[in-house]
Amino acid sequence: MNAAAEYFAGIKWTPWIRVIETDLVPKTRIEGNLFLPIEQARTEAIAGRIIEVPEDEEQSEALRNPHSGFVAYVPVGSIKKGENLVTTGGMSVVNQKIVNGHTVTCSACHGPNLMGVADVPGIAGRSPSYLVRQLYDFQQGTRKGATAVLMQPTVVNLTGDDMVAIAAYLTSLPAPAR
Repeated sequence: MNAAAEYFAGIKWTPWIRVIETDLVPKTRIEGNLFLPIEQARTEAIAGRIIEVPEDEEQSEALRNPHSGFVAYVPVGSIKKGENLVTTGGMSVVNQKIVNGHTVTCSACHGPNLMGVADVPGIAGRSPSYLVRQLYDFQQGTRKGATAVLMQPTVVNLTGDDMVAIAAYLTSLPAPAR
C-alpha cells in the first residue's frame, strides 16, 4: 500500500476541465453518463446550468483516453460570484458596515489552497457536475457520513445559482504547485 500511495502521490496533477463562461451552449444529448454535443455551434441558452462535455468525444468515449479532458460551460459571471462565495462566504460591505454572507468560507475546512486537510477532501479542480451534486445532496440531507453534519449548515442557504457559481470557481482553479 505504501508503494502504491507513493506512486499515485508522485503523479503530477494536471487540469482536467476547462471552464468557459458563456450565455449559449451547444445543444446536447445524454448518452450513458455524459452530455455529448449534437452540434458545435452554441445556440441554446445556458439558463443557470452547467453543461460539461468531452473536449474530444472519440477520445473520451471510444478510446477511453485518460488524458482527454472536458469543457464545462457555465453562466457568465459565475466564476467571480463563486470566488466571492468561496473566499468570503458571500460577505459584503454596505455603507461601511459588514453584511454577513449566507455561507462560510470553504478554506476554513478545506484548507488555504482548497486541496484538502487531513480527512477533509480537496475541492479545487474537481468536476463542476460532481461538486454541484455533492452540495445539493448535503443540502437535501441525502449525503450521509460524519462530515455531512458539518456541511449542512454551510449549504442550507445556497441557491441553485450559488452552487453553480461555487462549482465554476472551484473548477477554474489552477493546479497546485508541487
